[in-house]
Amino acid sequence: LPAAAPRKPVVPVSARAYRAELGEGYRFLLHHRLLLAIVLMVMVTNGLDQGLSSVLLPVHAERHLGGSVQLGLLTALFGGGALVGALLYGAVGDRFSRRTVFAVSFLVCGLPRFLIAAFVPGVSPLAVTMAASGVAAGMLNPILTTVTYEAVPDELRSRVSGALTAGVWVVMPLGGLAAGCLVEGVGLTAAFLVTGGVYFLATLSPLVFPAWRGMDEGTAADKRTVADERTAADRAAAADERTAADRATATDERTAAPLSSAGPRRPTAAPAEPSRHP
Repeated sequence: LPAAAPRKPVVPVSARAYRAELGEGYRFLLHHRLLLAIVLMVMVTNGLDQGLSSVLLPVHAERHLGGSVQLGLLTALFGGGALVGALLYGAVGDRFSRRTVFAVSFLVCGLPRFLIAAFVPGVSPLAVTMAASGVAAGMLNPILTTVTYEAVPDELRSRVSGALTAGVWVVMPLGGLAAGCLVEGVGLTAAFLVTGGVYFLATLSPLVFPAWRGMDEGTAADKRTVADERTAADRAAAADERTAADRATATDERTAAPLSSAGPRRPTAAPAEPSRHP
């Protein structure tokens, strides 16, 4: 198999070549409107999620929910929901618009967590919210991965993927710091509201900016390709049927009884009646 064939050893890459290739990935990213919009949005939401998971939820669990066991339960429910969401999208996701699923999923997994934690006491309401948010969040990465593979040429995939990953993670170290400063400065409830409000504004991006329409271009192209393949298959099947019919007709003509070369004979006259003798 070609995939199992031994590969030649990779030549070490110099620092200059590495910088050139990395710059090529960033240039492609900066000139691709959809991928750039994805990086900017996910960069913001990743930073806010980091603040929620590393500061806001632990402080909330310690002060109002009972402690580390409740925090572990909330985290487990979110993770389990994410697994269910990924499996669910893999099963039925191709039936819906990617942009719609992406936007709705981000709206579900974003602001509700902050609002419930800020205003609704007790573990149960927040536990249900975290589970539902996890299901919605689990649908995001399959969509993002699919869009990236469709948009990036094969020869640039590793460079652009590196630029994408760096872009969406760059703010995460600051998320926890900002959340801690908010809790100390304005209090836990206000920190939930401020963080959730910024999260909500970020999740409106797919519904507002036209660049996000490109999410469904790959789906439309796939549908056209499938339709073209079906049309070609139907034409090929019809051609095969006509060829088979022509062959059958030719075979029948060869096996039929041959006609006389002289053509059909005329009927001969009936023999004359014998003469009667007296």
